Amino acid sequence: MAHFATNKVTLSGCGPIYPTPFAIGDAAASILALQGIMLDLLRGTQQDIHVNAHCAAASTHAVTFQQQNGYNWQYNDPDYPTTDFYLTQDNRWIFLHGGYPRLRDGILDILDVPNNRARVAQAVANWNAEALEETIARAGLCAAIARSHDEWLAHPQGQAVSQEPLIRFTRLTDSPPKPRQYGNERVLQSLRVLDFTHVIAGPTATRGLAQMGADVLHISSPYRPRILPFDVDTNHGKRNAYLELSSADGARRAAQLVRDGDVFVQSYRPGALARYGLSNEELARNNPHIITVNLNCYGHRGPWKDRPGFEQLAQTVTGMAVAQGEGGQPQLGPTYPNDYLSGYLATLGVLMALERQRHEGGAWQVDVSLCRTATWLQELGSLAEWRHVPPPDAQAIASAMAVEQGPFGELRYFNSALSLAHTPMRFSQPAMPLGAHEAAWW
Repeated sequence: MAHFATNKVTLSGCGPIYPTPFAIGDAAASILALQGIMLDLLRGTQQDIHVNAHCAAASTHAVTFQQQNGYNWQYNDPDYPTTDFYLTQDNRWIFLHGGYPRLRDGILDILDVPNNRARVAQAVANWNAEALEETIARAGLCAAIARSHDEWLAHPQGQAVSQEPLIRFTRLTDSPPKPRQYGNERVLQSLRVLDFTHVIAGPTATRGLAQMGADVLHISSPYRPRILPFDVDTNHGKRNAYLELSSADGARRAAQLVRDGDVFVQSYRPGALARYGLSNEELARNNPHIITVNLNCYGHRGPWKDRPGFEQLAQTVTGMAVAQGEGGQPQLGPTYPNDYLSGYLATLGVLMALERQRHEGGAWQVDVSLCRTATWLQELGSLAEWRHVPPPDAQAIASAMAVEQGPFGELRYFNSALSLAHTPMRFSQPAMPLGAHEAAWW
């Protein structure tokens, strides 16, 4: 690794470009640079690697830069009464996440109120914060108390997460080393990636693999609610198929895809896919050379490891929202750093697992979590004079933008902050609608 890192990596774009105390640009740039180094290690030759830290910071808000046929893609955070901070009876702030119908309806049932902001606030004000957080969690729903970073580190889950590596590797089988042919320009051109992910972090991981040449097949259900801007922005370079795992035919086809694939990436709530025979152990039994990737919110050990969660909850529970806020009121940051950085870490984890597999063999499990990423960001320290930093203008990120023609017309989108001299980060096909392809390898 040291040989490949020498005199080959350059960074540009110093200083913050978002009003946040966290060094999201430097953090993203470091992960992306490591991706470039790992690609060179896999293909066996060096190249110049460059990362613009301003573009890397902007990449954590990539979804907002999309344009369709010259028009900005209308995107706003979900503004629901059940997706916000509320003050509890014991004067603590709690973030409710009811951004999907099932989550919303479950929270409203617990609070016994209609979908009205004032009524939700009144109901939350009658609850003790820890009691409400625990009640919502026991129902399989999403909420988190706004904790300081010190409170997080003192909490049993914070202690468990802080002891995890950023990327955790677990060997699943003793299969022998597996030789692979890596391309000179499209390094991962022989790699088949099965993508069972949604929203941002997981799809970002597989998006990165597609940019490196992998064949990525994204599987989704036609019956799940979706957020279109995220789906389009993370589906460049992928084929997209529907598969209903609850049916015998769907389960059979999924098992065959696993047998013939190389990498399996999932980001649904912990345990959601295990009931369909897609646990890490079942995947490795089905394919003794597979690499499995798991992204979750709260980490892979500790009392909260099975709780579902999202970016907003990772910011809230780990101390980021408290640091971002002022006047005693927590606030979410201006971008989605934990989602995007966790996606970048998962991509890096696949590259590292491929290198391990080449020398050591085995099937490998790669674990990444939003809360571990959020904890790491705070370990990097705080920036000074950040509150009045203006957001990036078009010129600052021009080098990272690209244009494609496809079923959505002309799409202008954020491509990558990582620039590689001989293996450019690009997609082999435009973003496609969900369900546009067959659930089969090609």
